[in-house]
Amino acid sequence: MKGLRKKLCYGIGNLGYSVVNQTITNFFMFFGTSVLKVPGSLIGLAVALSTIWDAATDPIVGFISDNHRMGFLGYRNGYVLIGTIGVSIVNLFIWCVPLNLSVGVKFVWVLICLLLNETFCTLYSTPYGALCGDLVSDYNDRTEIQIYKTIFFILGMVLPSILLYIFLPNTTQYPQGQLNPYGYRNIAIVCSCIMLVCGMICVFGTLTRQDKKVESTEKFSLKHLLISYAQCFKNYHLRLVIIGYSLSMISSAILTSVGLHFFTYCFKYSSLQITILLTALLLFMAISQPFWYKLSKRDDKKPALLSGLLVAIIGVIIIMLSYVFKDMLGNISFYIIFLAICVVGVGSGTLYSLPASMYLDVAEYSNPDKNNGATMQSYLTFSYNIANATALFLVGVLLDVIKFNPNLTTQSRPTQTGISIILFLGVLISLISSFLVFSKYKLKQKNFNKESDKIDND
Repeated sequence: MKGLRKKLCYGIGNLGYSVVNQTITNFFMFFGTSVLKVPGSLIGLAVALSTIWDAATDPIVGFISDNHRMGFLGYRNGYVLIGTIGVSIVNLFIWCVPLNLSVGVKFVWVLICLLLNETFCTLYSTPYGALCGDLVSDYNDRTEIQIYKTIFFILGMVLPSILLYIFLPNTTQYPQGQLNPYGYRNIAIVCSCIMLVCGMICVFGTLTRQDKKVESTEKFSLKHLLISYAQCFKNYHLRLVIIGYSLSMISSAILTSVGLHFFTYCFKYSSLQITILLTALLLFMAISQPFWYKLSKRDDKKPALLSGLLVAIIGVIIIMLSYVFKDMLGNISFYIIFLAICVVGVGSGTLYSLPASMYLDVAEYSNPDKNNGATMQSYLTFSYNIANATALFLVGVLLDVIKFNPNLTTQSRPTQTGISIILFLGVLISLISSFLVFSKYKLKQKNFNKESDKIDND
């Protein structure tokens, strides 16, 4: 694929978006329950409602982006710019909840901020995802640009773990640094600045001549969007990719939302140890991208994706066994978990590039002449957001069911066991289900005619 500058600018856009959203994904469930002292069911409800709102607005923003341009910024970049500014501002308020407020007021504050954040995230992510399809059209190029996008996304996922160590160290006042509320505010400031800079680079670094087409006069129709979404599920391969991807992302949602609880309360790891594990997970996701790209070119995308899922499942099982036998293993359990985390990182690396590439393939294969990239992208994000919202709400409820007490720095043994069951059972069920769904995918490279690249040779 030609156009290195545009590839880099496009990928950098995912760095800023990732660092903000991964901070929320990794830390907010813990922050809400253990720092703000809000019941897990309420935090889970707030996250679920905001995710459902995100899902509901995805098709609307997709339609607007496909049919209404914003001056010289075109059909994608203008909306990405609005999303960049909005996310950068709202993110600060999410982590600045006054601790002296009542539980009810804290819940309302959190809910409003999360809803606003998801609104601006949709304005950013849906046109951004469609921009990928505008920049390339070749079968392998779709995977290559997804690799760039994924590498920067994973780098953004790594940064919150590093910031956790920098701003949430163990101190005399906070022996468990993760419980320090002021550290989260500093993390938010850094993340918002990164989002702003990276978003601007993406907006002005990926402008393309394709934005000069005549604006559509098609009017928005919710009925039309619902019918179009239903049509996706009548398409065999679109249905498989949507369901398989949604299931795989549930594992990521559970791992990130409960992972901090698990390592803090079940293993009593310090901020440094947790940072090492999370950083290893994400770095191996990034490092594995060239390997999965080459494997997908050699053996095709489906075999590469199934191999990655299988590797991730094996890694999760090793972590589970390490917890079961942690008393027997003693201090060596940390090193075993570290190696297993690396294995999970390598395997799950496929989930952040290949399914998105396969979805673009199927969309192109099904509607080669239709200009609805953002709308099609929104259907995928709508589906996995609904799945994630359901999973996160259940996680919040289950934390209350197992009697998780945010006022205790040490949880009871039954509660620790409950946290581990939520984590391992949820992740394994979602990964295995995703494997079974993707195993039915039939399209191969030979089904596609090679097309010329759309990116200019800069």
